[in-house]
Amino acid sequence: MYFRDTIGQSTAKDELRRSFLSGVVPHARLFVGEDGSGALALAYAYARYINCSTPDAEDACGVCPSCQKFDQYAGQDLHFLFPIVNVGSRNLCDDELPRWREFLASSPYTTYADWLRLEDAESKRLGIFTREGEVLQDKLSYQVTDARYRILLIWLPERMHEALANKLLKLTEEPPEHTIILMVTMNEREVLGTLRSRMQTLHLRPLSEAEIAMGLAKVANPPAGADSSLSAHLASGNYRKALDHYLGRADSTDKLTTLYGRILRATVNARPLEIKALADELAGLSREEQMELLTYVGQMFRESYLHGLQMPEINYINPTEQRIVDYLRTCINGRNIRSLHDELDLAMRHIAQNVNSRMVFYDMILRLTAALAPHYRQIGLR
Repeated sequence: MYFRDTIGQSTAKDELRRSFLSGVVPHARLFVGEDGSGALALAYAYARYINCSTPDAEDACGVCPSCQKFDQYAGQDLHFLFPIVNVGSRNLCDDELPRWREFLASSPYTTYADWLRLEDAESKRLGIFTREGEVLQDKLSYQVTDARYRILLIWLPERMHEALANKLLKLTEEPPEHTIILMVTMNEREVLGTLRSRMQTLHLRPLSEAEIAMGLAKVANPPAGADSSLSAHLASGNYRKALDHYLGRADSTDKLTTLYGRILRATVNARPLEIKALADELAGLSREEQMELLTYVGQMFRESYLHGLQMPEINYINPTEQRIVDYLRTCINGRNIRSLHDELDLAMRHIAQNVNSRMVFYDMILRLTAALAPHYRQIGLR
């Protein structure tokens, strides 16, 4: 992965290149970007660039010994930490390096869902475990061999066990000589605050529709009827979302849309046994899936509200979602949108605090039912 492999983000790239070429290389950086935004690819491209023997003003050379090692996602001075399945007391990130390299090589816009599928762990919670600390300390005790900088790249530090995060505090504040720590997060707030304070933070901005459309225009052999402009509009600044839509690839949105429709149906029917059965089913999802669902429901409430205001230029819904929005018509409006989002925020806080998820979803759906009931009656859904 090179700088040229990530679309847009000219401000972030310019800052990274300019600091290195001026001789300023912070010992620790935190890259912040949503899932599939290319943040991991940008961090890796930066690691390659600062180790390249003959970089130019735009990118690494691609032919020097360092670049050749980065092409293989390997090297004695390149170390990774990333979430893995806890299958025993001894498994480590190093055990998963072949899959990790396959993951990195697959696309600059890989997602957490891609990693779960590769790990065959779609219903499991992955983590970066405390036992990595001793191994990491041993690795960093050796002198840098043939690289300008030793790189420690940590993907999703928010998944780090707290004991390991605390061990990394001293390392991040005063790393060994010629050691650069790069972390890539999808949720900055969940990264240990004292750890964040020791790093320079780089936020990736959402891409413009024009940037996304230009990137899609370079995709080889798109399916018949693919509309780059529509895909770019629906992506809300995320190139991976646009690419999946453009190529007609199924993604988690299909499942989320189905679950969202069932939640709404339960609020319309207002049958306690139906609500209980749905809450039990949602409780069976992993915590990540539950949080993703609640975030999606919030987004759809926003889209329904904007649809009622007749503002298509800032509406981002696909045809399946459009049918749900049309069915609701004006049920989600200025009189209840705030209270609906408050219920979702409360549910997300409770899930994050490990409250019993059956109770959380049952209570949430009951509260949404009460908030929506008067508006259902107004348009004849009750």
